[in-house]
Amino acid sequence: MGTRRYLALETASERFRSVGKVPMSFCAAIFLALGCSGASAQQPSVSCSRPAALEYSAFNSPMTFSWATNKGNMNTSAWIVATGVIQPETPDQFRNFLEREGGAGGQLVLHSPGGNLAAGLELGRIIRSLGLTTHIGRTDRTFESYNTPCDTWYDEVLTGTCASSCAYAFLGGEVRFVESPYYPTEGSRLGFHQFYGGNHGEAELITAEQAARIRASTLSVAQAVTGQIVMYAVEMGIDPRIVAFASSTPSDDLYFPTAAEIAELQIASGSGLSAWFMEPYNAGLVTAARPSRSDSMLEQITMFCLGAGRTWMLITMDLQTPSYPNPDDLPLKAVEVLIDGQLHVIPRRALDVRYGDGLILIRAPMDGLTGLLSGARQIEFSLDAARVMGNFREGNDLDETARRSIALAWRNCI
Repeated sequence: MGTRRYLALETASERFRSVGKVPMSFCAAIFLALGCSGASAQQPSVSCSRPAALEYSAFNSPMTFSWATNKGNMNTSAWIVATGVIQPETPDQFRNFLEREGGAGGQLVLHSPGGNLAAGLELGRIIRSLGLTTHIGRTDRTFESYNTPCDTWYDEVLTGTCASSCAYAFLGGEVRFVESPYYPTEGSRLGFHQFYGGNHGEAELITAEQAARIRASTLSVAQAVTGQIVMYAVEMGIDPRIVAFASSTPSDDLYFPTAAEIAELQIASGSGLSAWFMEPYNAGLVTAARPSRSDSMLEQITMFCLGAGRTWMLITMDLQTPSYPNPDDLPLKAVEVLIDGQLHVIPRRALDVRYGDGLILIRAPMDGLTGLLSGARQIEFSLDAARVMGNFREGNDLDETARRSIALAWRNCI
């Protein structure tokens, strides 16, 4: 993993003193805390206009694009909305939108029943060339009823659908999420089906030039289209077996890959935490895990013991909240730990939150949870925080090696 940073925070006993940057073969940092606040929102009594891509009827209309934002300060707080039916002209319209509005390296949220296959593949290549992260969801705008209701609003991403040619456009994402860790899109669906040839369907599958070349060859349109999709899948780093699943589904039906198939076929990017690892630190040991994704705002979760045997967890995350120069002002209510489906809340008053070296360091006591982890099979971490902070939800399954590594770190204080 290369050189990582360990940051230690000074305590009253001075046993947990600042150590700056320490080259390590694997670990990153130690500490945790974040919060939340927010105003209640209501729909205004007057009718307020929305961008076309956010209109309720947009799903069944030609695809349109718009920027949306939840008014936060994280890199996932603003995203491009792509909603509607993919038309032959959609790729050019997307290029025009990007030239006018920008968006390279950002988030793209798709909500579409599909449409033209050739355009979907071209759209996917544009997405990949820009390094966009793709999500599936419907973007909704909430207007808040203050003095000027139509001028006070925020956007949010809800459960959505990306089917047919949209599914192949989705595969163009450099990072891809069917159920996003950044937006509440649990239940979003990605659907594939068979594309078949024939004069009545060629316009939805391939360009006129491609159809002419195929008719001049010994291939059928169906064979040519399948070949194109296979090559596209390989180009995007997706297991081409997805084409076999799609080909076995009639064109008037949809195949929705299971979570296991999504992982096996590399349809979506890896999620959750990677395997826990252990390293020496000062006179003791630490056990840590990092996100599987490179775009997570979480840097690392670290378990350690300090002083008179007290057990702690340190959450290290990207510092992207310039609105809060003082960490005490961060809108964080609590740290949430989900152990085998049971939620445990560590309130803000118990947390030590600091900034250091471009990171937010949140230290949380784990004394009351050590016994639960000794036999736990699954763990997940998140924050109860305001939209302005952004968030993460990362976890993994715990095997015997992981449980013993965490316990060992909690017995060998640093």
